[in-house]
Amino acid sequence: MTEEQSKIILEWTVFPLAESKAKALIAILTPPLAMLVIYLFMQSWLWAGLGFLLLFSSEFPFFLKSRYIFDQQGVTMKRGGVTIARQWEQINSHYPDKNGVLLSPFAKQTWLENFRGLYLQYGKHREEIMAVLKDRVKTVEMFKKEETVNKDTEQK
Repeated sequence: MTEEQSKIILEWTVFPLAESKAKALIAILTPPLAMLVIYLFMQSWLWAGLGFLLLFSSEFPFFLKSRYIFDQQGVTMKRGGVTIARQWEQINSHYPDKNGVLLSPFAKQTWLENFRGLYLQYGKHREEIMAVLKDRVKTVEMFKKEETVNKDTEQK
């Protein structure tokens, strides 16, 4: 085992297209059907093609495998030839939902975190991911408690 492999805490791969046949069918059929509907209403292949491209580009990550790595330095996401890495120090909060967790560089919730944060899909590893994040990332609840304590001390 090399030194770099020993630094890996958790590694997993998520491929949404293969995980749900119903969602895959919807994702594959929606752009061409939307293109057809747009053509019927607009009578223009230009607008129909533009609608197809916009819809397909918005769901494109669904068709790609995503590989996630937690290591001693931070989090890495590899998808479609693109690698995005964040150091643990850059992650100030995290927000789990039913499909994944958003790692945010902000201590408080803000609209910018959707653009600057990193969304990790769970796949079948929800418990392991949340356990690592609990140890590595300061949670929002802790921040709120500190904020309440700071407000109480300021008022006295």
